[in-house]
Amino acid sequence: MKNRTILFTFILLIASFSISLGNAAQPGVWNAGGTVFTMLYPEDSLSFKKVQMENEKLFIHIYNGFAVVKGEYNFKNTTSDTLEFRMGYPVNGIYAGGSNEINEVYLDSLSQFRISRNGTELPLTKTPHSDYGQIMSFSDNWFVWDMIFLPQERQTIEVFFLVNTNEAQIRKGYQTERKNAFIYLLESGSVWKQPIRKGEFLIAFKDLELSSVAGLSAGFPFRANEQKNMLYGEFTNLSPTIEDNLVITYSQENSEFDFETIVGNSTSYYRDIQEFSQQNYSALNFEPIEFGSPYEVNGNLFNSPFGLILVFLFGVVLTVAGLLAFFIFRRKRSHK
Repeated sequence: MKNRTILFTFILLIASFSISLGNAAQPGVWNAGGTVFTMLYPEDSLSFKKVQMENEKLFIHIYNGFAVVKGEYNFKNTTSDTLEFRMGYPVNGIYAGGSNEINEVYLDSLSQFRISRNGTELPLTKTPHSDYGQIMSFSDNWFVWDMIFLPQERQTIEVFFLVNTNEAQIRKGYQTERKNAFIYLLESGSVWKQPIRKGEFLIAFKDLELSSVAGLSAGFPFRANEQKNMLYGEFTNLSPTIEDNLVITYSQENSEFDFETIVGNSTSYYRDIQEFSQQNYSALNFEPIEFGSPYEVNGNLFNSPFGLILVFLFGVVLTVAGLLAFFIFRRKRSHK
């Protein structure tokens, strides 16, 4: 009887441990490639919410391992004042966002960042800057550029960048899965006068089929042209929140991927996406399409260290239970 009590207590302790361990597995998309487009310093707060993003267009080329992005932004100074402030983004750091699911974006994967204003390329400088909001910088360096808006003036900003999407991990409970992931953090647009009047997103899969998409966020709807492996999404009068962030998970991790080689060919990739952005895509036919959640995991316990620990512990429990049952059985037979 004593042996049974010991065995039951041991199993109960293991079960309690496994339940508490489950709370340590934070769900979400980790190590994803993407950008934080905050673009407004806290010390420039006099300009806060005075410049409105009237139109935002994002063109994305998705490859197996990386993404090429061109962004077009039309801004307007909605006041009768001349506004002077600095835009910027961290050279490296982590953005940890999300409510029920976390989106962790490693910003050091942004490469070959270029920016122009009204067709003229702007010089970038590095400057010390404290952490901004939910960005945890690895260093104090930010790329920064100066902006001046005359009263009621409109300006067009264009950006280009490359991002490594190959190192993402989707985590849910004890299960993890390694895929490519791209994140565009729309919520960072909340620094502007709200709402964002209009947004358009055109995504083309270059060396992949549209069927490679594992999950797509549902903040705003996307439609598909399957013949051209393209997605189109749009919104109007949006004040972005966490739920509106664009999250795409696709394909599998490419173990032979070399991002530095891609960076060396950035000029060619930028030329391609520039031509892509100038197409008359409004003439294309896009049909409604549904994808799963980018936070779903198709793996099993063996995809996770936590899972392997649990499997090992339960194996120990079963072994101990079997041995105890064997010895109890032999002891009872010996007393007959």
